[in-house]
Amino acid sequence: MISSINRNSWDTNVKHYIRNGLYDNLPEELKSRISKTNKHRWQNESENKYLGCEINAFIKEELELIKSIGSSNNSKKVIKAYFKLSQTYHEIFNSFKSIKNHLSKYKEKIVNVIEIVKETIPIEDALKVFNISRGTYQNYKTLVINKCDASYFLWCTKQYPHQLLKKEIFQIKKYLEDEKYRYWSKSSVYFLGIRNRDISICLTTFYKYSTLLGYQKSRYIQPKTKYSTLKSYKPNEVWCADVTILKTLDGKKHYIHFLMDHFSKMILGYRVEDHSSPAAIKHLLQKAYLKNKNNDLIQFITDGGIENVNSTVKDFIASTNDDIKHLIAQKDIPFSNSKIEAFNKIIKHQFLLPRNLENRKQLTEFLSEDVYAYNNVRPQFSLQGNTPEESFSGKPIAIIQYKTHFTEQKINRITVNQQNQCKSCSK
Repeated sequence: MISSINRNSWDTNVKHYIRNGLYDNLPEELKSRISKTNKHRWQNESENKYLGCEINAFIKEELELIKSIGSSNNSKKVIKAYFKLSQTYHEIFNSFKSIKNHLSKYKEKIVNVIEIVKETIPIEDALKVFNISRGTYQNYKTLVINKCDASYFLWCTKQYPHQLLKKEIFQIKKYLEDEKYRYWSKSSVYFLGIRNRDISICLTTFYKYSTLLGYQKSRYIQPKTKYSTLKSYKPNEVWCADVTILKTLDGKKHYIHFLMDHFSKMILGYRVEDHSSPAAIKHLLQKAYLKNKNNDLIQFITDGGIENVNSTVKDFIASTNDDIKHLIAQKDIPFSNSKIEAFNKIIKHQFLLPRNLENRKQLTEFLSEDVYAYNNVRPQFSLQGNTPEESFSGKPIAIIQYKTHFTEQKINRITVNQQNQCKSCSK
């Protein structure tokens, strides 16, 4: 019985790789299976041994590039990195509708660069970088290359016969630049134009050309008077008071009166009433004065509301022997009462309103908790990490005191990260 020996039949491409000096570019697993005898024989084979060997002459122009890239680990890494960047770019930005609109603004640059590199990189591959179709590219090319003087935007009139005539665009500009309609909405300007039979397009087209022409109309906003910011430099130098209204789920309105130390933003007291109450403001002032009065004058800042400007508050302030001076914001002084107004928004939107309070009983209960949290628990950016109570008690306002652990953790972070054996990073 005659036994046959199975011999491996190697792909001709492998032989070409070795014959042309690209052995090192082959996968390691494949190289391990090639015997030294085969390698030596293929290296010394004549080029015309195989039919169709003429193809070698066709590809030899690329061999030097293949060799240089294959022999350079850095080149491989760079190419791989560019592919990753391109892929990640498209994954992130494909979901944004405005990306293609933004690219269309640079159609001339895109067309020019693709035309420059098309001898090296096929157009279809180049388009993948910008993630645009061949049809879109041809559209760009038509607009860029085939410019037409008969068109306002130099678009080819044969390719785009539905575009507006120059005189129609001049009419749109005439209406949009007219001072009489400067603060009108675009739709009102449009309807005036069609009523006068000066414009003969739909509203969408009017909007489109308005944008192309660079007109971004907006409503007129009355400039607000700018007031300087009131500054204080220590606790009990300036106090401010205000009233905010909160409605509970039972439909009742509750008027919450607050007194704040301006420097530390510490809430010195509060009262809940059914209406704006002069007696509530007097009570808050009196209680804070007896607890915190000092040898220096306290400026008391409020707005001109009836709860602040009245005989009840005035008589109490007179009884302090000029220890307190009442000033009306934006009247007696060129400052607003913005600090306590900002607090009103904080206490309502960050504390009270999310609780969906049902009635005054719940409001009173939770307000006590929330004012305590605001004063003693919640650090503030404007106080560089202090709570209002800390700043009111004299703790320096300096964020550096809260960053002492940064240096130690930075060293630890670097050490831990350098010891990490991340498989993805090693690829």
